[in-house]
Amino acid sequence: MKKDIFISKFNIKNYSNRLEKSLTKKTFSVVTKNLLSDMLYKIENSYEDYKDVKNEVKSKSAILEEIIKIIENDCEKIEIVKEKTSESDRKEGKITTFLNAQKMLYEIYQIKREQFKVNDRYDIIQKALENTLNQGYSINGDEIIRDFDGWAWNVQEDEIEDKINNFLYQTLLLLVGNDFLCEWQNNETEDYILNLIEELEKRYKTERAEKILRTILQISILNYIDKHQEERKRLIEVQTELSEEYKFVNDKKEYLREISEKKKNINKQICTIDETISNDMQLKQEFIRRNELLNSNERIFSLSNFVELLQSEKTGLMKKLNECNRKMEPLNFMKMKLDIENKLKLLNEINLLGNTKKIYYEKIKELIKLVCETFKIQVDNFVEKEEITKVMYKIRYYKTIPVIDNKKVQDIIDFADLEKYVITIACKERVLNIISKNINENYEIIKNIFKTDIINLEKIYIIISKLDDMYILEIFEEENKNTSVKLDTIEELNISENKKTKLFI
Repeated sequence: MKKDIFISKFNIKNYSNRLEKSLTKKTFSVVTKNLLSDMLYKIENSYEDYKDVKNEVKSKSAILEEIIKIIENDCEKIEIVKEKTSESDRKEGKITTFLNAQKMLYEIYQIKREQFKVNDRYDIIQKALENTLNQGYSINGDEIIRDFDGWAWNVQEDEIEDKINNFLYQTLLLLVGNDFLCEWQNNETEDYILNLIEELEKRYKTERAEKILRTILQISILNYIDKHQEERKRLIEVQTELSEEYKFVNDKKEYLREISEKKKNINKQICTIDETISNDMQLKQEFIRRNELLNSNERIFSLSNFVELLQSEKTGLMKKLNECNRKMEPLNFMKMKLDIENKLKLLNEINLLGNTKKIYYEKIKELIKLVCETFKIQVDNFVEKEEITKVMYKIRYYKTIPVIDNKKVQDIIDFADLEKYVITIACKERVLNIISKNINENYEIIKNIFKTDIINLEKIYIIISKLDDMYILEIFEEENKNTSVKLDTIEELNISENKKTKLFI
């Protein structure tokens, strides 16, 4: 333990020296430099508690390394102002903020050049999802000093810049992990939507994975269009176009007839080009005719240039012809139809034209229920007993995430069934001590660990004592009393009364 503390202090000293060396190359004020140093100190001071509570986090060295690299490579100017305002300009590499380490950390993450990118082919979700991921990443990054002070864990709800983006990012973090999201952020070329689908399917099976992703995307869109009305209008237009396109492809006979007619016209144009190129007289006549229609500065210079132009037009027509053939293939037709159906389902379910508040709330509720199902899957698939403990930490953390209308995740759905399921498995696998031989009584006692803000759950001790006609449950973090809870009558107590008992085995 002493060795670990020594190494930790050595590492933070190294990073402090790195930061100091980097700052010598910057024209930041003394106040700014001191604030940056204080920020690193707070991260060092809070990291262990942050890691214990959240579980799915980067290593301390990875966090510090990333921050220093952003300061070195992406940050050109930092202006400290008296007003409580905070913003960043990624293009100029400029941060404007007040004297607050947490806000500074948020803006440092916001200014990072490597951003989450969504492939252009996903035009319906691109703007919304990129916004969710990039802001969610920054909010997630400053949590280490926003909600942890080295002594306690206290979620600072009012300091979260966008609760929905944070909720969605934390949900993805719990579902696919830090490594996956880090790879996505640092890879601008690969199609990570496909990768995300594969990862979700691998972990949670196809049908559930599709529901999870669709619901995340729908909430992301609703959150974005609430602040960007021009995107709402664009998506309404896209929805209308897709509806018309779906009517067209849904009439298979008419669809094939129209594609066939289009092919005939394309073939006719290709034949005309071939005839023109092979007939000198016809080529010259077409050359003259075209030039007469063009402005003097746009005219075709020579016959050889004109032949190149015709060949280029033929290539374009051949591509269109191949596309028509592709659309007529049964498998491709079904894929295209399914793609339109999925896009319409994504948009139709969130009612872009109506009042979206109720739908917003229902979609959030739906996503939380799906995440609860994934927690059960993780418990069912455990290999090491420590994995069950990790799931318990994740559930407790997830419940505390602020979402909407001053509600947290735990206020939106009842976690009782999930908690009872996990506690039962944990007792069966000897992760937790069995406090009562009655499953319901056992749950009513142990469920209180999901309500406590004790950093390290494995350090919990309990004492159950009788007072008149009721029982009192006292929860301790090692020697320090954390809370007391009144219990109903316990008929099948499995531990001694008035004796301190370790909850985790």
